[in-house]
Amino acid sequence: MATITAFGDSVLKGVIYEDDHFKVADTSLQKICEESLGIVVENKARFGSTITRGASVFEKNLDTIRNSSGEYVVLEFGGNDCDFNWKEVSADPEKEHFPMSRIEDFVETYTNIIREIKSLGKIPVLLSLPPIDSNRYFNQISKGLSAENILKWMEGNRQFITNWHERYNIEIFKLAIAEEVPVIDITSIFLEHKNYSLYLCEDGIHPNEKGQKLIAKAIKAHVKRRNIRFDEKM
Repeated sequence: MATITAFGDSVLKGVIYEDDHFKVADTSLQKICEESLGIVVENKARFGSTITRGASVFEKNLDTIRNSSGEYVVLEFGGNDCDFNWKEVSADPEKEHFPMSRIEDFVETYTNIIREIKSLGKIPVLLSLPPIDSNRYFNQISKGLSAENILKWMEGNRQFITNWHERYNIEIFKLAIAEEVPVIDITSIFLEHKNYSLYLCEDGIHPNEKGQKLIAKAIKAHVKRRNIRFDEKM
């Protein structure tokens, strides 16, 4: 079997949020893809990972990538990069606050990773981001904090969370175009549903088990559409 090396955050790791606890889904997208596509996923995704942390994990695994029997390296970042330190926002809503990764830094670091993968003779494949539920996520981030202050910083608009998240998602598609690498759209398959929140956990940001299955479905559709065979270069 060919090996696919993957780097990303909790979405790619298959983490779901249930009963106030995080755990890896029994039917994660990794397990589904391994079984249906006949591959082995060397999953280096980390919970809470930003592009900067991802770059560090990536650098420590260069030999793994170089010696992999597969030619593809999957990357999924952005969901944590666009997040803020909500405790600080709650404490001082009048202050200017910055995301975990500013847009320009996110793009620059992501670009460097893509180019380094290419230099190793491998093909980087980007994943877009699943959408989020602003109301659920707002309730999650404001637990134990001042929801009033956080909403004040958002200028009264909870939808800001979704809009800001989408900014990073758009950059991922732009990156794929600029660097001429494949991007698997896992966003649209959620948006096809009238209420895509049914595929998200109670925290509003992690896909639940049904959401994990949706992502796997989008990946399998991409593989079929591109007529990709993982054993060609083995």
